Amino acid sequence: MLWVIKAIHLRSKLPPGPSGLPILGNTKQYGPIFYLNIAGQDAIVLGTRKAATDLLDRRANAYSDRPEFVVPNILTGGMLWILTQADEFWRRQRRGAHEALSPQAAKEYFPYQEIESIILVYQLLTEPENFLKHFQRLSTSLTLSIVYGWPPVLDSNHPTILQVDLFNRHIIKSVTPGNCWVEFKYFNWMKYLPAWMCQWRQDAEKRFERDSAMLEGLSADVRKRMEAGDEPTSVAGKLLRDSESSFEATWNSASIYVAGSETTAGQLAWFVQAMILYPEAQLRAHEELDRVVGSFRLPTFDDYEHLPYIRATVKEIMRWRPVAPLGLAHRLKQDDYYEGYFLPKDTICFSNIWSMHHDTKLYGDDAGHFNPDRFINGDGRVDSSIEDTKDEGHFSFGFGKRICVGRHVANNTMFINIACLLWAFNITAESDSEGNPKLPDPSSSIEGLTIRPQPFGCKFTPHNADVAELIIQTKSERIVVDK
Repeated sequence: MLWVIKAIHLRSKLPPGPSGLPILGNTKQYGPIFYLNIAGQDAIVLGTRKAATDLLDRRANAYSDRPEFVVPNILTGGMLWILTQADEFWRRQRRGAHEALSPQAAKEYFPYQEIESIILVYQLLTEPENFLKHFQRLSTSLTLSIVYGWPPVLDSNHPTILQVDLFNRHIIKSVTPGNCWVEFKYFNWMKYLPAWMCQWRQDAEKRFERDSAMLEGLSADVRKRMEAGDEPTSVAGKLLRDSESSFEATWNSASIYVAGSETTAGQLAWFVQAMILYPEAQLRAHEELDRVVGSFRLPTFDDYEHLPYIRATVKEIMRWRPVAPLGLAHRLKQDDYYEGYFLPKDTICFSNIWSMHHDTKLYGDDAGHFNPDRFINGDGRVDSSIEDTKDEGHFSFGFGKRICVGRHVANNTMFINIACLLWAFNITAESDSEGNPKLPDPSSSIEGLTIRPQPFGCKFTPHNADVAELIIQTKSERIVVDK
């Protein structure tokens, strides 16, 4: 009887919270940490920098697991380590990924990133109305290049691209909160039903078999080139060379592909919106590019140290509109206490990154606005000294032992594409029939595990008279035939 009384007492110490699921908007009402019961599942939402870093960073050993993810782990055979528990398999896979994506290793992928940025500005020069489609092509093609050493893929309907993207979409859909009943505690019993009773299990198991064959084919192609002495610079090549298990290396590559291919297109779309809505920021960027790069060549990574405002723009777009505003959930391994609240074992922890990024105590009264100057100090240097952000200036890459291992590659991708886009174009709003600008609504988005803006129109006008000729010339000199 005593344990029942104790359990009731502890439950009374849970953080306050709403009865429903409006996560993003509840920080002000319920404070830095609030509680949700989602169909029997204990969950907390961390809405401030202090709460998130106190728990997910400083108590990382207890907060680094993932939810059970029943369906996603059937879809992937438990091999997609970004979704698994923080066990020995996870540590081994993450260690390999970290080595393949370290700051030094990330520099090896500069050529891929520069080439894709050239293709992007060429496509915007010739088909500017399809800019969102071009962003998606870039995201997929670049990830294939970095992970598997592919040359650029100009055809968005390439069979392998369609196959890999379908794999990616199924994974992302399966981990989106609320997508699968079996993930809820009240319905968790469904995982014990025999396969013949569960169409969802049969579908997931069949898809795992198909996807494994497809992914092993991609890795086999890399290994074949390595054995022929034509080793591509790629994540898969590094993992295959260093891993004792070819199967683990194959799925480690797939984990990195899933984590990297979904975010770039959305982040670039938010960037374009920011340039339309905040023309003064675009003007500052143009002035820096005109001064440092000039009008006779495209930007390269050699310009990196000399373009602080562009680097600050990368940080600010990830702060202003994080594409994963709740991150990927963590799970508490053991009972814990925080700020007088009881947090039960197996509690799911969401990080309200959106709320943290719009906290006026951290970012000033203009936190709701796009302003790269917040990351420029008095000496004109990039300053990302926001506490506990690991020099990023924002929390978009996550927390603790689950922080994104590919963040250096992601930062580089955004840098070179933003630099080339603004070197090449003036980005402005579309006009209506009366000539008035049709400004996009930055509060309107397509939501899921990641968010991106609702489709909108804009104009890409060459920044100077020499842009078109230089883009065409540079493309002809540097782009090889696609696979």
